[in-house]
Amino acid sequence: MKLQRLSFCAIGVNVEKVRLLDEYLVKGTTLDVGCGNGLYGFPILSRGGSILQVDIADRRDSRAQALPFRVMDAQNLDLPDASYDNVVAFDIMEHLDDDILFLQSVRRICRNRLLLSVPNAEDEQPAKVALTHIHHKDKTHRREYTKESLLVALSRADFHPLMIRPHYNRCLPGFARALAAEGMVPKMAAKFISMQCCLFERLGWFENRCVADWFCVAE
Repeated sequence: MKLQRLSFCAIGVNVEKVRLLDEYLVKGTTLDVGCGNGLYGFPILSRGGSILQVDIADRRDSRAQALPFRVMDAQNLDLPDASYDNVVAFDIMEHLDDDILFLQSVRRICRNRLLLSVPNAEDEQPAKVALTHIHHKDKTHRREYTKESLLVALSRADFHPLMIRPHYNRCLPGFARALAAEGMVPKMAAKFISMQCCLFERLGWFENRCVADWFCVAE
C-alpha cells in the first residue's frame, strides 16, 4: 500500500469500540492491525496478555509510542501461523485493495477472535436530509459494506460471525450548531433547533440515529 493513500489518523478513541474490546476480547496475545494512533492498545492491554501493533507507517500518538510496533502492510502480514489469540482490525478493510486476501491472512494468524469495524454502505436517513457520513467522502476507501457483503467476505475467509451490530452516529442535533453562521442570533437559533431535536427524540417524534459503521466479532 502506498503511503499517499493513507487516510487521516484519528486523534482519540471511540468509546463504543472500547466497549467492544471489553465485551469480546479474549485474554491472550492481540495483533492490532492498522493501529493508527495506537490508543486502542491500552484498553487491549487492560484485558491481559500482550500486544503487537502494526501499520504501514508509525503515526501513533506519543502516549502509545512505548507499545510494541512493527511497520507492516496489512495486505502482507508477515507473521507465523496461529500466533495471536485476537486480531483487532478497526477501520482498515475498506482501505485495502483485496479485503478477502486480508481476511484469509488474518484467518491463518488468528487462533480465536477477530474484532473489526467497517463503514456502512447503506443508510437512508442521511439522504433524507441531503447529508452523508464523513466516511463516504474518504477517497482512500476501496469499498463500504452492507451487512450481507460483510457476511460474504467473512465466509470466504472461513470466519464464522458471533456478532454483527450497527454502530450508530447520534450527532444529528449537533449539525445545526456546527453549521450556524457567526453571531449571537444564528447561534441561539441553532441551539434552539438542537434542543427541539432532543425533545422530539424523547417524545418519539425524531429518530436520532444513522448507521455509521458495522461492528463485527468472528471466530
